[in-house]
Amino acid sequence: MSAPYVIAASVLGCAFGWLLVPWASDVLLHRVRERADAWWDESLEAYRAFKRAHPGSEPSSAAPGAEGAVGIWRDEAFAAGLAGSLTEERLKALAGVGFKVGGLEAAGTADERARRYSFEPRPRSRMLCAAALGAAFAVAAAIAPSAPAGAMLGICAAAMATAVVCDLRARAIPLEACGLMAVAGTAFQLLACGPEGAATGLAVALVVAAGSALANRLLGARCPGGAVGRGDVRCMGALSLATGAGALCGFAACYVLAGLAALAGCVAGRLKLGDGMPMAPFLSAWLACGAAVCVTLA
Repeated sequence: MSAPYVIAASVLGCAFGWLLVPWASDVLLHRVRERADAWWDESLEAYRAFKRAHPGSEPSSAAPGAEGAVGIWRDEAFAAGLAGSLTEERLKALAGVGFKVGGLEAAGTADERARRYSFEPRPRSRMLCAAALGAAFAVAAAIAPSAPAGAMLGICAAAMATAVVCDLRARAIPLEACGLMAVAGTAFQLLACGPEGAATGLAVALVVAAGSALANRLLGARCPGGAVGRGDVRCMGALSLATGAGALCGFAACYVLAGLAALAGCVAGRLKLGDGMPMAPFLSAWLACGAAVCVTLA
């Protein structure tokens, strides 16, 4: 693409990063919290009913139907308590319905949790969002074979930037951001690489989903909350659709960077083995590297 087109795309990306990404992040964080709270309240009542009907027993996540759903919630609540990520109010609510809370820890109050699930950016945060998305739009315009393909890749970058903000704020990657990335990414593959690119992305997405499910099953005892979070799985699936034949390179770039960051954190004493990290910042490297590789191979 020509230099004026790349410059115009960069300016547009800066504007979107300054205005759109903070607004979308705040809206999506609120929606994530509302969905999580509704699921928690419904599951808490279902757990209360189960305990009344089965005193002295606990629901099993392997059971079919309603008991299995309550068992999954119980396992996740226990894992959150072990990780110290439950609020004081939720820990008290669990104790009130007969949940064994010994050894579980609370992390702040419900009001503090609500603040995490919001984003009121300061000028510095807006500047970072603007600079990152401006650079991403410029690269998308430079490497895309056509303006429509560049636009679709830019939408993927905006969705990824929103996911990064949400993951850093609340360790959550919104479903809406992943859905937008999947749709725009598939369109990008069709425009830039043809049906073969889209088919390759779909195949990689299915492999990622199956591999994540297997990892969670095999490492369930060591990682009660799941070795791979649901948001990470959705994001990796969307990135697979967006990067097609470059997905494997993107995957490698993402996890090499994540591994180096984890190693540096352990050496510096800021992380321990088994600690989790927000993955969205590293997943953004998947989008950048994967898109560049798939365009090169096309």
